Parts: sequence; structure tokens; C-alpha cells
Amino acid sequence: MKETGETTDRLFDTAADLFWHKGYAATTTREIATAVGIQQASLYHHMASKEDLLHKICLSSLQRFLAEVPAAVNAVAGPLDRVRMVIRAHQFTLLQNQQRNVTLLTELRALSVPHRKEVLALREKYERFVRSTIENAQAAGVIRRDIPANYLGLALLSVLNHSALWFRKDQALQEEQLADVLTKVFLQGAATPVARGSFAARGSFAGRGSLSLPDLATNVNKNGARFRKRPKAESNGHNPALARALDAAIGLFSRKGYTATSTREVAALLGIQKASLYYHISSKEDLLYMICRASLEQIRHDVETAIQEVKDPLDRQRTLISSHIESLLRDADKHSVTFTEMHALSQDRLAQVLALRDAHEILVRSVLKEAQTAGVLRGDIDAKYLSLALLGMMNRVTVWYRRGGPLSPNQVGQLFAVIFLAGAAA
Repeated sequence: MKETGETTDRLFDTAADLFWHKGYAATTTREIATAVGIQQASLYHHMASKEDLLHKICLSSLQRFLAEVPAAVNAVAGPLDRVRMVIRAHQFTLLQNQQRNVTLLTELRALSVPHRKEVLALREKYERFVRSTIENAQAAGVIRRDIPANYLGLALLSVLNHSALWFRKDQALQEEQLADVLTKVFLQGAATPVARGSFAARGSFAGRGSLSLPDLATNVNKNGARFRKRPKAESNGHNPALARALDAAIGLFSRKGYTATSTREVAALLGIQKASLYYHISSKEDLLYMICRASLEQIRHDVETAIQEVKDPLDRQRTLISSHIESLLRDADKHSVTFTEMHALSQDRLAQVLALRDAHEILVRSVLKEAQTAGVLRGDIDAKYLSLALLGMMNRVTVWYRRGGPLSPNQVGQLFAVIFLAGAAA
């Protein structure tokens, strides 16, 4: 394949921009060629297929991380400074090619199995580097040892990667300032020094069936995941048939994506004729719309209910984190579909769903502001950016959490409350 670096970069950036705004499945090679300014046939001089192009974009993103971040980190001597450099170098690399990295974060499942394995192998290699940097800092006594490095690394990468989804270069916060904010939140935590001491004294993992922090380092798959199951038809007007259709759609949309799934496949999974499905819906979009609404209404209800009777501002913040993560992981596929597919909705319906999402984000931000006013959360970072960092840490749990793992959803929530409020530094 003969191609110049400039042509490749222009093709990758153009395709990634289209994937960002329209989604991979909804973007055609004709649209990519037109945007690049070439004939569709000429596009195939540079790629074998649209999927080949997605594969190359994902590989190029990870290869850049593997080349640039370790080089920057290895130029720094101190173990804590090396962790700081991971944050800064990752942030710079992430936003330097923001559209490509958003494509990597959101469209990975569209790859064929061999291509996906290749990309995941590179991602794991990079995650091992981040994890080893944290482990070395733990060994030096500058990063807390009561939380395993893999959880600290997952929390850090979740916060960093989520920023690619919301950061805009034309806003008040500049890239260097964002790196400072995320470094402070991860290492020092969001709580004030006095509140951190109070938080530790209370025993952040107290409670029936939960772990103490030292137990986390040695606990191996003893607890499993405990989910409070909702009645499947409850959120669907007590219509069991519609509830089953929504559950089938969630499974297919989470595996294949909304655009790539047909109503015929949903009906086949239910064991009914396609025509029978339309007794309950008018279109495939109805399914996605109902999934998104149910997802966002459920998580807000769960969080509001959990924090309603909690008056102490620090406990209120901790309860918010734990209940948000528990709600996410109880219906992980449903929430994942909402996060990744909502932009396939028509304009009016998308506006309604975004209003629900924004309402929950406002709730999270208001709890943070209350804690800042009470003097238990740091006031040198705007609540807007604290909430975006927190939502990134929480929402990307659905990407890596697996049922039956070492920690239950409640324990993950408690653990991430410690990381967010108290920080990772020793």
C-alpha cells in the first residue's frame, strides 16, 4: 500500500471526525471520500475496507500512546514525578488527536474479532505500562499501597480518557490547566486535607459484607458481584412483551451497535415474527429511545433516593458515588448502549435524552457544590470540572467491570469514592 504520511493523516482525521459526529456504522465510504476530496474508488488505494480504516485508526492511536508517553515518563527520575508525567503526557497525546482517540474509545466493538484482538493487545500493553509506573511509585512509598495498582490505573485512565469526550479547545480551560486539574484530583483527591483525615477516620469501607482497604490487595474473587435485580417489565408500563423486546434490543445494540442491528434480528431473538414486534413499537428508534430514557431516569432515581436522607456533605458525596456505580453495573449493557448510541436518535428525541443526562449531571454538580460550600471539598477547582472528572471515573466502569470479579459493585463504588475524595498519593 503506497501512501504518504500526509495523505494517511488527512484520511484518518477526516474519517475520525465523521465517525465522531455520525458514528462508524452510519458513515459511508462515499462520505469519507467526498470529505477527503477524492473519488470513492481512489479511497481503496489507501484501505481495503471501511473496517480496515477503523482498525488502522485504532492502531495508530495506541501506537502513538506507546511511543510518546513512555518516552516522556522515562525522561523523569522521581517515582511521583513519573506518575505526574503519565497524566500530562497521556492528556497531551489524547487531545492532540482527539477525534481519532474518541473513535478508539467508542467504536472498538465494530472491529472484526482478529482486528479487535490486535487492538486490545496494544491497549493492554499500554495499561501495563501505566500500572507498572504506579506500582513503582507504591514501592517507593509515594503512592498509597492500600489500593491495588490496577484499580488506581483504571480510575486514572477513566478520568483521562473521558476528557476526550467533553473537552473543547475553544473553551476557557486550556489543555495545560486541564492536566493540572486532573493531576490534583487523582493524586490529592477532591476533599480538603481536614476532610480527608475525617474520611479516613470513619473507615471508608465500613459496612456489612464490605472490605477494609488492606483487604483489597489480597482479596481474590471471594465476594462476587451482588446485583439488586429490577423487575424487567417494571419500567415499561408493566408490559412484559415490550420489556422482553427492550432486553433483546439492549443485548444486540451493546454487541453490534444500533445502526448495525435490524428489527428482524430483535424479533428473531424473541422468537416472533418481525410484524409482531410492531404491535409494541412503531420503529427501531422507539427501542433506542425507550432504552435511553429508562437508563437515565433509573440512574438519577437511584442516586436521588440514596442521598435523600444523607445530611453530612462528605457522606453524601460518598453515597452519590457508590449508588451511581451500583446503578450503572446493575444494568451495565443498558447504560453502555445509552452512552454510545444516543446520538443515533432523531433531533427531537436526542434533545429529550440529553436533557435527562444534563439533569443528572446538574445533580452531581450540585452535590459537589454543597460540599464545597460546607468546606469539605477543595475550592480551587470549579465544581464543573470536579464533576466531569468524577463522571468519567464512574461512567467508564462499564467498560472494564466484569461480573464475578474480586469486588462487588458496592465495593467498587466505595473504592472509587476513596480514590476521588482522598486521592492516590501516600
